[in-house]
Amino acid sequence: MGETTPERVHDPIHGASYAFRAEGENLWVDTWLDDGGHLPEHFHPTLEEHWQVVEGAARVKLAGTWRDLVPEDGPVVVAAHVRHELKNASGRQAHLRAHVIPAGHLREFLVETARAAREGLYNRRNLPTSFRGAVWAAQLAQRFRDETVMCSPPPALQHIVVPLVARLAR
Repeated sequence: MGETTPERVHDPIHGASYAFRAEGENLWVDTWLDDGGHLPEHFHPTLEEHWQVVEGAARVKLAGTWRDLVPEDGPVVVAAHVRHELKNASGRQAHLRAHVIPAGHLREFLVETARAAREGLYNRRNLPTSFRGAVWAAQLAQRFRDETVMCSPPPALQHIVVPLVARLAR
C-alpha cells in the first residue's frame, strides 16, 4: 500500500481538512468539508481528478455548471484545464475523496495553502491580507503554475501582478 499521511492537515479559511495517500504517480486526497466549507474555483493544467463523495453531500461546479453529489453518484471526472469548485451546504460535514492522476505536487500545494490559511496570509476569496501574504501568494502561484491555477483573482490579472510582486520581494 502507498504512503499515508496519518494526521489531517486543516485549512480554517476554507473549512477543509485533508489526508493523503500516495501510490506511485497517483495521489488520493481525503477531504473533509465543514458545513459552509468550500474549495474555491481553480483548474489543473496537467492533473486529472476523480472526485467522489464518501459520506454526506456536496456541490461541485464543473465548467460553470453546479450539480449535487452524494455517495451513490460515484466518481466525477475533472479533466485537466476544467475549472471546478466544491462546496458543502448540507448542514453537516461532508467527506470527499479525490484520486489525482498524476499526483504532481498537489499534496505540497494543499499543505502549503493550509499552513498559510492558519497564519492568516489570505482570505476566503484567496486575496492576500498583507504585503507578506501578497509575497507568499505570488511565490506560490509561480511555484505551482503548471499544476494548480486559482481563478480568484482572475488568471489574466495574476499573469501581470504575480511577477511584479515576486520581483519586489527579492
